[in-house]
Amino acid sequence: MRRAWVFLLGLFPWVAGAQESLPKFISEVTVNNVTVDVVVKDAQGLPVNGLQAKDFRLWEDDQEQTITNFLAVEGGQVSQAKDPSLVGQPMPRLVVLFFDLYLMTETDKRTVVNTVQDMLEGGLPPGQEVAIVSFDGTLRVHTEPTASSERLLRALKEVSRLSATGLQRQIRLSAFDVRDVPARETWSTYQYRRAQNQEYWFEMRQMVSRLERAFSAALQRYAKVPARKIAVLVSPGFPRAENVPIYRDYDFWQDTPPEYRHAGLLGKTALQAAEAEYTLYTLDPSGTQLTTADASQRSSPLESGDVGNAAFWREADRKDTLIQAARLTGGEAIFSTDAGAALADVERITATYYSLAFQPPHAGDGKRHTIRVEVVGHPEYQLTYRREYVDRPIAERDADRIRAGLLLGEQSNDLGLVLVLDKPTSKLRVGARGMRVYRMGAELRIPYAKLTLLPRGNTHWGQVQVVILVVDAAGNQSELAHQLVPLELPNNQVEDARRRGYFAYRFTLELEGGEQSLRVAVEDTLAKATSTVMAALKL
Repeated sequence: MRRAWVFLLGLFPWVAGAQESLPKFISEVTVNNVTVDVVVKDAQGLPVNGLQAKDFRLWEDDQEQTITNFLAVEGGQVSQAKDPSLVGQPMPRLVVLFFDLYLMTETDKRTVVNTVQDMLEGGLPPGQEVAIVSFDGTLRVHTEPTASSERLLRALKEVSRLSATGLQRQIRLSAFDVRDVPARETWSTYQYRRAQNQEYWFEMRQMVSRLERAFSAALQRYAKVPARKIAVLVSPGFPRAENVPIYRDYDFWQDTPPEYRHAGLLGKTALQAAEAEYTLYTLDPSGTQLTTADASQRSSPLESGDVGNAAFWREADRKDTLIQAARLTGGEAIFSTDAGAALADVERITATYYSLAFQPPHAGDGKRHTIRVEVVGHPEYQLTYRREYVDRPIAERDADRIRAGLLLGEQSNDLGLVLVLDKPTSKLRVGARGMRVYRMGAELRIPYAKLTLLPRGNTHWGQVQVVILVVDAAGNQSELAHQLVPLELPNNQVEDARRRGYFAYRFTLELEGGEQSLRVAVEDTLAKATSTVMAALKL
């Protein structure tokens, strides 16, 4: 079966004529400040105001933490803060409104856009800004964060002019080919059906993965904005499909029964949203995707062991995926065609909360951590907050932030990058019939004259982060390859290097044939300057 993925292999830094090995880069100690925004309601579901820091207890991984900072917000205004000058001021809030035009249908898109337009015409509350982003296979930022209703309405018009392509995302089983079955093998009906079902789930996960990566990139783009961050993902979550997997009772008596439950496909995105301190709300305007024929198959509720109606379970998993993703961050899943009313509800819910900060004994350990909060003496209170997050290394978070610029096609080359590509050195067939893989060397040249190098003893030192991404014509992305590369030059070589030298970074691409876009970014981590170069490949 042909897979439309691209891969990056082998990142090897190399300094032309400057040094034989890379030095160890010395950086400052990083203090990890973690913020948890908590909504507190009483037993009747009404907001609880007037609580103080001493009223809260907080645990990470079952280890109680010291609350190092406390902020209370009521109706969008700061009511308690360490800095008294903030009290009474509007609390900055950022809403990233993300339209998934990739999986959404045109009818649903029009309804959503129209109701959001009606809501925005009334203006935004003080302190709130909105960024509007869409993805239809291409990631687009229609407006950076703004409080201007005029700019937001212009951005929505841009969204309305784009086509929602959800009906084009039918799962076709395009990669499954019975001719791939070895000639000497005889497959049973069960084996054929199982292979087709596996291909169905592969295509579905692939489509959801494209959305997931684009959405994560958009969130990382604004991750450093100093505000209460809220993300609204307008999406059905799963691609539509007229054909669903077919299972028979005896399929589940086989030695290795096939997987048929696929809830939680947005889990990685939800964890990254939580890590970046977003509260995620998912908005699904698609109603139910069960057809009349599907519904008529059952006249009574399914029994616990009944897995015959795969359409039912697929629809249950689709909604559960949206619910799980939102809840992990302290948000909610909303199933409505009235997006304007939904956004108004989100604004109301997020306008009153408590912000707790603590400093865990780790920074960028790459592990998954759980959070638990309680109000002392009030077990009846309902607390909503992010429950988990992954504490990824700073370099990995920065690479994801840079990914957004690469996906958006932003090109700014103040660092004077030069990308030199070798001719493909080999091509071969692997695995499935008809798949060709090409291997290509590349060199990225970064002029020393454009880099920040600081004196330290007998040397000058600096650091760059190299980020590499490949996107094919279908919108598939490679895994994001990134590496922090330390730079060090003897003092007596700096002047000559700045006059005529460059740092050469060698890497190797391994990818399938077809049209591809190679996108490379370099961040000078000391100057916080980022440049990108791109190359169109046709193999």
